[in-house]
Amino acid sequence: MRDKLFSPLVILLQKIGVTPNQVTLLGVVFLVLACLVPPDWYKVAIVFIVLNVTCDGIDGPLARRKGLAHPGGSLVDIVADQLGVVFLPAAAIYHLNAFGPVMLLFSSAYLLFIGLVVYANELGLEVRLFIRSKYPFYVLYLFCLYQRVDWVTYFCGAFGLYYSVESFFTLRKIYRYFGERAARDD
Repeated sequence: MRDKLFSPLVILLQKIGVTPNQVTLLGVVFLVLACLVPPDWYKVAIVFIVLNVTCDGIDGPLARRKGLAHPGGSLVDIVADQLGVVFLPAAAIYHLNAFGPVMLLFSSAYLLFIGLVVYANELGLEVRLFIRSKYPFYVLYLFCLYQRVDWVTYFCGAFGLYYSVESFFTLRKIYRYFGERAARDD
């Protein structure tokens, strides 16, 4: 669906020689700019966040269309995508006066959980069904910027706890996998 939605833009970027990594890097630049603009420029921050999400939606389809999709590019894309979950909570402290410790809990727990899920996938382990909060967080962040209110602290507090619990269960699954493997090898 995403490939179809962005197809005209992807075709244009392909014709002018833009690479998927350039789109990914541009998305990171937009994200950083969104975080650094003064709080009074919240409309500019909103535009930069929308541009970041657009770049995130384009780089994969562009890589597939150009035949450049590979694990290294996917890794670059994953890392760039997850930067938003680090930078935007920090920017929420600056833009919305969000509660710093909660923003840190959310970012840390989310990144730990995503790292464990990627590792579990590499091991071939099935993880529990989980909620992906990245884009709902982005939407809430945009809404809060526009309304000039801080609801992200509550969202991030709830999901920080949620990802902490999910990290525990995923880590336990990985630990048990290695314990069972060691027992089989003996």
